[in-house]
Amino acid sequence: MLTRRLTITDRLRSRPIGLVGPGDFAATPGTAIEPETIVSDPNFSLYCLDPQNNAVLFVECADPAAVDGAPFYYQAQAEHAIGLVSMPVETFHRVGRQIPYPSGNLIFVHSTGRCGSTLVSKALAGVPSVQSLSEPDDLTQMVSLRVAGVLDDTALAALIESSTRWRCKARTGAHPSHVAIKTRSEVIVLADLVARVFPDARHLFLYRNAISWMATLFRAFPMDRDPYDMTANREMANGWSRMLPLAGEFVRSGTPLNQIQIRILAWITCMEGYFVLRERSVPLAAVRFEDLTNDPIAALEGIFEFLGVEIDDWRSIEDVLSRDSQAGTIYDREERKKGKRELTEDLIQDIRELVASRPLISSTDRVLPGTILADKV
Repeated sequence: MLTRRLTITDRLRSRPIGLVGPGDFAATPGTAIEPETIVSDPNFSLYCLDPQNNAVLFVECADPAAVDGAPFYYQAQAEHAIGLVSMPVETFHRVGRQIPYPSGNLIFVHSTGRCGSTLVSKALAGVPSVQSLSEPDDLTQMVSLRVAGVLDDTALAALIESSTRWRCKARTGAHPSHVAIKTRSEVIVLADLVARVFPDARHLFLYRNAISWMATLFRAFPMDRDPYDMTANREMANGWSRMLPLAGEFVRSGTPLNQIQIRILAWITCMEGYFVLRERSVPLAAVRFEDLTNDPIAALEGIFEFLGVEIDDWRSIEDVLSRDSQAGTIYDREERKKGKRELTEDLIQDIRELVASRPLISSTDRVLPGTILADKV
């Protein structure tokens, strides 16, 4: 199989936060292209896996800096794409092995979501020595492939390694000494594989109180959605089970869960995933959203120290702190304020009871070991 250009004929992506995939575009085959061109040209970036064709897709964007600096990398790729390239997986691995890792640290930023991880990614991007990407989404695709049993762990580990190498390819501007990849929260399902492939990488985990986490999500839920609608909840649980093994366990057990309990399974999965990383003895630290908001400078100082990132000028970081890191997205601060729903005491109790049933966490306000600024809790 050849590495080949594809001409985009239509854009089919319907949900901005949906999982990426080859179905996001309609395209027709074009001319062959040397795969090494994709390495050297910063306009090309890895977009998604194409398992049906045993290939991966790259997007071509005229303004790669706009893509790299977006709050959500995968959304910007889809919006800015002017062309595609399909590359066979074997070529993807072979050429990827030629891309060197950064001279400094390789960094993975994991999170529960809704906890300041986008801000941290933006702060890292404000350091000239760091290339920081916020949510490249092929890793999230790998979660669905693992849960569905489509690929075994050996194949997935190889994809994780090659994907990460391709994120270290030539970019616009100065060559970075650190590459930071902020993942979507579901990628924590791959924690054991990421730790196996990159035992020396720095892993940062951001989290927050389960009730406040759920409250910020619930605020934007549709007003007419009954949290106790069992028909809708079964459908929701089935959907989440395709990404979260824990949700699949509850589906198979037949245990009825309400809407809030199903959603809190994602928070539990992320928190338990932190312990998976900890068991693998990788360089690991955690940061609470509450500490990041109460004293952002102190939290960022601790983060940069742990990650081995030196800061010569804090002005760009202070500029990041002054702005909404998700402005212009569906998570825009002003848009979130428009939400009206509030958790009832019954729903809050449901959260507490479900979290208490998980021995590694047990509390909705669990302070994880290795948390930066934990002495202030």
